[in-house]
Amino acid sequence: MSSTSTTSLKDRAHERREQILEAAAECVRRSGFHGASMATIAKTAQMSPGHIYNLFENKDEIIAALVERDRDEIVSMISESEQSEDLVVDMIGLLESYVEDATKFADAALSIEVLAEASRNPKLAAVVQASELVVQNRAAAYVRKALSERGIVLNDEEIMARATVIGALFNGLMNQSISLPQMNKAAVTQVIRQVVRQLLTT
Repeated sequence: MSSTSTTSLKDRAHERREQILEAAAECVRRSGFHGASMATIAKTAQMSPGHIYNLFENKDEIIAALVERDRDEIVSMISESEQSEDLVVDMIGLLESYVEDATKFADAALSIEVLAEASRNPKLAAVVQASELVVQNRAAAYVRKALSERGIVLNDEEIMARATVIGALFNGLMNQSISLPQMNKAAVTQVIRQVVRQLLTT
């Protein structure tokens, strides 16, 4: 088989995989983790259950893949932001986008379902925790760089703590799109600016 044919097959497999993940995410948001059956996911993805089982062993594996995809997207976002001329301003902009972006409601719904299942499912919990550690370490590197650009050196524990707080801001703002949709966005944005500057410049 030629390299072109091999690449084409890999591309098609990747497309099918993404199609399944998008369908699974939609089903979990709509019906919850346990309401999203493999049959429902297959119907939403417009493919046969057999095609899904060729790529994923079970629903847990699909959800784990969603978690890992989300991890990769966040790491990519951090890496892109790290190229900014002003890391503090860029981080503030990212957090402000979480306040303004109405689509975070859907992301929050999916995240809450996954975390709820992870609290009962040790295998999924391990995937969630491993992914979170990758993100946290990447965020810590961002914090360290932002501080070092201002001549500030802190110990690893303090750096990690600040990265954890920034992560909590992202997760909290996303979840409040559900729990507090009427929040005063202008006031919240102002506080975000103050908090991020405190974390990344002092």
